[in-house]
Amino acid sequence: MRTRPLGREIAIALAFKLMALVALYVLFFGPAHRIKVTPAQMAETLSAAAPR
Repeated sequence: MRTRPLGREIAIALAFKLMALVALYVLFFGPAHRIKVTPAQMAETLSAAAPR
């Protein structure tokens, strides 16, 4: 059973888009780009921003 040319093109396009999304995630949103926030830092920031 042979794959139709249109089906093959769609599969290739979807695979390329999936690879592009994974690359964007790794480059911009991956764990290496996350800021480490301690509970003490968060408490200080929230208490400083609270209305008085």
